This record gives sequence, structure tokens and C-alpha cells, in this order.
Amino acid sequence: MKGEGLRGRVFLVTGSGRGLGAAIARAAAAEGARVVLNCRRDAERLEALARELSAAGGEVLAVRADVTDFEQAHQLVERTVARWGRLDVLVNTVGGLRWKALADLDPAEWRRLVASNLDSVYHMCRLAVPRMREQRFGRIVNLAAVGAAHTQGEPQMAAYSAAKAAVVALSRALALEEARCGITVNVVSPGLLDDEPGAAAAPGPAPAAVPKALEDRVPVGHAGHASDVVRAVLFFASPAAEFVTGQVIEVAGGARS
Repeated sequence: MKGEGLRGRVFLVTGSGRGLGAAIARAAAAEGARVVLNCRRDAERLEALARELSAAGGEVLAVRADVTDFEQAHQLVERTVARWGRLDVLVNTVGGLRWKALADLDPAEWRRLVASNLDSVYHMCRLAVPRMREQRFGRIVNLAAVGAAHTQGEPQMAAYSAAKAAVVALSRALALEEARCGITVNVVSPGLLDDEPGAAAAPGPAPAAVPKALEDRVPVGHAGHASDVVRAVLFFASPAAEFVTGQVIEVAGGARS
């Protein structure tokens, strides 16, 4: 489903310098949304994407900010509102992954992984919700991971699994808190993804070239693509999902973990 009804909406995508975030930003711009791009470090890549979308006729704002830091996240939201006067759609894609057994994971590594995957979502939701309340309209889509809704952890991914399960719980609680304010909050949980041009694989156990053994674990028999995830995100952001909140869509070909 395309994201009909997005024209003119202010659409902020964290972590949109590359990968799934960039793919979502491209799709939103193609639907006529005003897109806010964000990344933490790679300003050159971010500006290149901004030029690409602008050249195609899009309205774009590129902001370098580390959303694991509350003050930088605050500045990102403030610059968005200063530019366009509102914030309609927030998509949180920021997240890091490290393969390591819990017994070998030091406290600093744990904190970095939780900050990237969970704190970033809290910061952005906390800052976006007051703006959306004023508008009596808002769409929040948080990215988790396949199995997160069932609190299903993966070995050597304890911090990542715990944080993504917490993202689902946070999203469901926030959906109930803000339901009367015209704000919906939903989750998209990607599974095994292949690369697409301009979009890196989703966070998960697969490298860029997906081994056949991993594809065989997916009930449909093959990995998905970034475009599959993009369609789910645009659905939640669109008028078609106006009566949908607190839900999780697993874009995983039937896989649960």
C-alpha cells in the first residue's frame, strides 16, 4: 500500500542517512511529504541524500544529531518545528547491534546498545508528543525486530533483544496514553532482509549477502527487501491506518525469530 494522504505532512525519520531510514525517507518524499533527514555522524552522506530528494522536487531538511542524547534530540525536533511549524509523522529507525554473549558484554557496551535501540525512541517520542497533542494529530512508527513482540531473545543479542522488546512495550503503552489526542503509535518489526540499492539490510543476524541457510529459516523461503518494510511504515502513517494503534506488524515472511 502506498502512503496516500502524506502530501504536505512533516515526516521526520531518525537514522535516515542510510539503510532502512533512507529508504523510508525516499518513499515519504515521493508521496509528497516534507521530509526531515537525520543521522549522527555522516553529514556528507546526509547532505547527498538531501540533494537527491530536493532535485526530485522534495521539500527536505537535513539535521545531524545524535538522538541518544536528549538535548540533541530536542534540537532536532525544534529545528523541524521552526522550519514547518509542525511535526506530523515520526519514524524511529535508529538502532545498533553487536554479536556478543551477555557474559562478555561490558557495562559500557550494554549502555550503548540500550541507548541506541531504546533511549533514542524514548527521547524522540517524549519530544514529539507535546507537539502532536497541540495539533490533535500525530503518527509515530517505531522499528523493533522480529520476535520482539513475543519477548523472544536471540543468543548473543541479549541487549538488542531486550531493548527491542522494550520498544514494543513502550509503543503499546504510549498508544493507550495518547489515543484520545489523535496520536497513533505502532511498530514495524523487520525480519531477514536482503540489500536493495540505497538501502542496507535491516538490523539482524544477516550480513549484506544473505546466506541460503538463513533464508531457509524463513517460512516463505527467501529474505525480504527494504521496500517491504517501507510499505508497512507508510501504511501506519497513512489515513488507511487512522483506526489502528498499539499494533505490531512483523515484516518477516512468517518468521518469529
